[in-house]
Amino acid sequence: MKLNLFRSRSKVAPHNDEILRLSIDESRLSAANVESLREHYFPQVVGQSILVLRLNQLTFIDSSGLGFLVGLRKNMLPPQKVVLEGISDPTLLDLFKLTRMDQIFLLCSDSKEAELLLSR
Repeated sequence: MKLNLFRSRSKVAPHNDEILRLSIDESRLSAANVESLREHYFPQVVGQSILVLRLNQLTFIDSSGLGFLVGLRKNMLPPQKVVLEGISDPTLLDLFKLTRMDQIFLLCSDSKEAELLLSR
């Protein structure tokens, strides 16, 4: 597991809030790796209100992985704005829609689309 952490200020973020950008370089978010991900990622989001999470390599997610993403969001300050970048696999998109996670996460396929979502 490799943790990539980027903090940046963006003019597109409301009130010039700091945007935390994290990258999870895993192909799977599942019960097998969620505990170690929690240890590394949860402390990073505390005190943040805007998160862009890059999931470019993600090809599989189970209920534990969805729980991990919800847990990340719950550890953030309101108003919680979480963009999941790199979600382009049709099966993953269907999963997010079926579980209605597309209503609490902003889904996009690339960084340009993420910037557009953040400007709203």
